[in-house]
Amino acid sequence: MSQKLYHQNGYLAAFSSRVTQVQSNAVCLEATAFYPGGGGQLCDTGSLNGFRVLETSKKDGKIWHWLESAVELPEVLTGQLDWSRRFDHMQQHTGEHLLGQAFFRLSRDVIAVNMEHSVCTLDLAQSTDWATALSAEQIANDAVLAALPIQTYEIPDSEIASLPFRRVPKVSGQIRVVQIGNFDYSACAGTHTSRSSEVGLIKIFKLERIKSGATRVYFNCGVRLLEDYRLKHDFVAALALRFSSGIENVPTRTLAALEELGTAKLEIIQLRSQLAARIASGFLRGVVVHRLEDVSLLAELAKVCTARDNLIAILGASDDSRAYLTVTCGRAITAQAREILALGLPLIDGKGGGKKDLAQGSGANIAGLEAALEAMRLAVGYLS
Repeated sequence: MSQKLYHQNGYLAAFSSRVTQVQSNAVCLEATAFYPGGGGQLCDTGSLNGFRVLETSKKDGKIWHWLESAVELPEVLTGQLDWSRRFDHMQQHTGEHLLGQAFFRLSRDVIAVNMEHSVCTLDLAQSTDWATALSAEQIANDAVLAALPIQTYEIPDSEIASLPFRRVPKVSGQIRVVQIGNFDYSACAGTHTSRSSEVGLIKIFKLERIKSGATRVYFNCGVRLLEDYRLKHDFVAALALRFSSGIENVPTRTLAALEELGTAKLEIIQLRSQLAARIASGFLRGVVVHRLEDVSLLAELAKVCTARDNLIAILGASDDSRAYLTVTCGRAITAQAREILALGLPLIDGKGGGKKDLAQGSGANIAGLEAALEAMRLAVGYLS
């Protein structure tokens, strides 16, 4: 059994201990401050005698420290935690307790937690709306600002009923209790801050409906929120500069710009339709080969040509990186658009396909576009 120094002092970042077992690049110590992960919290990393610890895990009561490679080690090692990682985990884990209790007071039960990604989550058994989530967020942040003392201690399972746990522990034997003032009591083996104020702040980002009517809550705490604020502040400040406006006016200016953009897109669609109709005004019957200067007109022109019963249209266009081919065959045409297209695609190193009336594809060989159009034109008589 490895002695759990992280339970005795969650702020212990450096320690020394005797090696009890080595297996390849994994080291087991008599005592360790490295948390092995569990309960949704990631493990600690750091170093042993300067050698990087990439992962910490627990098996059969032993805590294993996984190094980058197998190395020769002395009998006693000095461990150093990656403290920024550990404290971040302490903030998120303590914040999860506070937010879980806040939701509990609003008749929502936490059924799962996950703090293994850049954004933490907790799952609620009940459906939850945004107004309820904001109320829980406020309750949790009030507890943060109250700077409640956090203590840990053990009780026998026979005393579980004596404490107001929001989730009744399902383990037996000695139960490790994490108590946050008189606000929250949880059975937990993780690491936590010494006061609620060290969590910093708690912010809910999103709610997601999951199976069986449950709700997933996305949130973060502490230092992660500072990083998030910096990112979003810089983004909004850049928009304000672009709009020549104050930051407070960015939402209004953004909505106005989006409305203008939507109007402009509709006008472009109408203009493309009109231009395609004008280009196709002389495409009435027979075989037409046409190369467009603007790739964006290709789909609209193909739509117009497909409606001409006695027309075969062989269309091409290119941009800076690819060549594009489209073939249409009207209802009175016996030839297959996909068969005509297949003869042009190899000349542009392209791929594509389609149906009898419409086929399209593209390739990287722009220089072969003219040859592809000509090859398809010559093949029409053979395929008809």
